Amino acid sequence: MVGEFHATVQIRATPKEVYDFLASGANTTMKVKSSDPNAMTVSLKSKIGFFSYGEIVDCSVKNWQNSCRVDLKGRPVLFANITADVKGTVMKVSDALIGRFRNR
Repeated sequence: MVGEFHATVQIRATPKEVYDFLASGANTTMKVKSSDPNAMTVSLKSKIGFFSYGEIVDCSVKNWQNSCRVDLKGRPVLFANITADVKGTVMKVSDALIGRFRNR
């Protein structure tokens, strides 16, 4: 079985800007499964592939000093899915965040 994968990204932007970016799909092919503007959380789901039922990345945006911190927690859609690329999917979201907010 494939387990969870966690990553944290620190972004120089307001939490609202980062939340809005994630809630729009983060410029990825992933779908927004759920979002909560009050809790500043977004759940993204990757598409079903030939060998996988996909992955889910739960994103939590938190105010941190003069920037914000985004906690990413990835997991397979089905825990019995041994072909899920959880780390790759989390890194796709992380790379999208860094690509969008890097030059600030």
